[in-house]
Amino acid sequence: MNSSPGITSFLEFAKLTKKLISERINAIFQENKEIFTQLPEMGQWLAAEMEDFASSGKMLRGTLAFVGCRLFGGPNQGEETQIISLAAGLELLQAGLLVHDDIMDHDERRRGKPTCHLRIKSKILEKNPNFGETPALEMAEAQGICLGDLFFFIAWQEITKLEARVSALVAKEHAIVTLAQMRDVAMGYDEQFPTIAEVIEVYRHKTARYTVVLPLVAGAALSRTADAELQRLLEAFGEALGIVFQLQDDRLGLFGNEQCIGKALGSDIKEGKKTPYIIALQNRMTSEERARFDSVYKSPHIRDTDIEWLRGLMLTRGVDAYIQEIIESHLSTARAVVEKISELPGARADSIRLLESFIDYSGQRRY
Repeated sequence: MNSSPGITSFLEFAKLTKKLISERINAIFQENKEIFTQLPEMGQWLAAEMEDFASSGKMLRGTLAFVGCRLFGGPNQGEETQIISLAAGLELLQAGLLVHDDIMDHDERRRGKPTCHLRIKSKILEKNPNFGETPALEMAEAQGICLGDLFFFIAWQEITKLEARVSALVAKEHAIVTLAQMRDVAMGYDEQFPTIAEVIEVYRHKTARYTVVLPLVAGAALSRTADAELQRLLEAFGEALGIVFQLQDDRLGLFGNEQCIGKALGSDIKEGKKTPYIIALQNRMTSEERARFDSVYKSPHIRDTDIEWLRGLMLTRGVDAYIQEIIESHLSTARAVVEKISELPGARADSIRLLESFIDYSGQRRY
């Protein structure tokens, strides 16, 4: 990465880092191929599927780890191996979380392909055509949970190569995201709608901290001694943009392009997720509209016309504009924090511009 120090476009930088991270993920699975022989009937296939899944995402967390490491000069010679290990480890941990999320949410597509547990189901039925759809799905979900765990343990082999203070930080933040996920699940089963502030607080810990804060802070820790002021600023920046990231995900789930986002539009409505879009709509409907909403929200039989109707309602009743105001507020916070980071002694101008470019990307993201 030091060979291209002047890159200031976040997306251009992300392409370079993704290549490095993908190469390391490939090497990790090569190094671990012996363990997959413990599952002789499908181990080799499983390893290939895991590598494919882990390497097919945006690798946002891994890229941000590189950005954090470069903020004040790094990676220096000998540190590049560590930052690649951090980035690859974070992406493998993310893969495991997504596998578990898709089982909990009963999702069918992820990153433009069948979710991992459905890939396993297809493999089960390929080997045993008479097994039956229901038992095959039950078995696939159980094995999918094991698959997510396997991602975690393989990731941890890589994370333990880092300094203890960095690996401890990674462990702590992933413990927090797990607790936030439990709170999110509980909200889903509650018949009452939470406030938008309550949902955003969940987003702060479920998405923002481990998606943006953790990679930036951990990356910076690899190339700079502990600095409380820098960590405070990176946390403020990361929480603001992580919340933006999740709000944009909510928007893309309604208004995005299915081919770009890799899953069906309206899946959040079908699953009954209480996103800020859904919450903000509650007091903006007539009684007739409320009756129709109640008939389609959390319905497995929701039609494309119902989703189109809900999208139109969110536009005409100002819901989308209202959420955009929340997004812009957090983007403004992030811009103000970057200005403060740029004033710290030794801050690299090109890396500051990467943060600024990441703000622009976050505000305009389409996939």
